[in-house]
Amino acid sequence: MRGGAGEARQERLTWPGAATQRALFLNRRGGRLSTRAASAIFTAIAQAAGLEDPTTAHIGRHTFVTQLIRGGEDLVTVAELAGHSRLDALRIYSRPTDDDKRAALRHLTVDR
Repeated sequence: MRGGAGEARQERLTWPGAATQRALFLNRRGGRLSTRAASAIFTAIAQAAGLEDPTTAHIGRHTFVTQLIRGGEDLVTVAELAGHSRLDALRIYSRPTDDDKRAALRHLTVDR
């Protein structure tokens, strides 16, 4: 990998709009990257990587949020990172698997 985090920050400062936009992804004109443009870039990267499964920005976002939740991150933090103002919006990302349900049952007290 070339350069470090400091070098990347310095490079970002040269991007149009970087000083005024509070956005992670910027377009060539310095504005926020549109949903459509982000999806096109995401899909192009997946195709260039030779991924066979359909890959979209929405799937990437879903994977990002799901992995944070499954990793035990605080839901308020995950909601903030995902741009959700309500924790309820995270529910679709945090549906428990059968393994999750079995693991939860280990907390029950069992008389023997």
